[in-house]
Amino acid sequence: MDEFSKSKVILMCGPAGAGKSTFAKKLQKLGMTILSYDKESFKRGLTVHPLPEEIAKEIKTYLDGELISLIERKVDIVLDYSFWSREMRKEYISLLKNYNIEPAIYYIKTPKEVIMERIRKRSGNHHNDIMLSDQTASLYYDNFQPPTADEGEIIVVEE
Repeated sequence: MDEFSKSKVILMCGPAGAGKSTFAKKLQKLGMTILSYDKESFKRGLTVHPLPEEIAKEIKTYLDGELISLIERKVDIVLDYSFWSREMRKEYISLLKNYNIEPAIYYIKTPKEVIMERIRKRSGNHHNDIMLSDQTASLYYDNFQPPTADEGEIIVVEE
């Protein structure tokens, strides 16, 4: 496949509340299409996470289909997921390699106290405002696995 005839894909990486969706909107203004678990869960009336496992699987199946469709149409894509685990990033990096695409990983690095404050202010009014308990938000932050150089191109954005 010609270098100029394929999608660019960015993996937004960081714990909940880091600022991934805000940064993804900047990329959207540059012409990229955002795919988001939060947006899809909000469409289903779910404003609090974690999602029930069945709903999370349903959303993943839908988003994976959308991703492939966008790649086939050579659309540039921002995956506004958390990509909290090395395993999840590996899964998507492997999927994208099937299309000869090496994604860039945008790691939004934000102090825990800033994240916790942001999450406490959420009210569930829109898809970028998904609510989490303090315990869940803290667990997400503490279990987040920062990307490493062996995963590919990483752009660190300090919040």
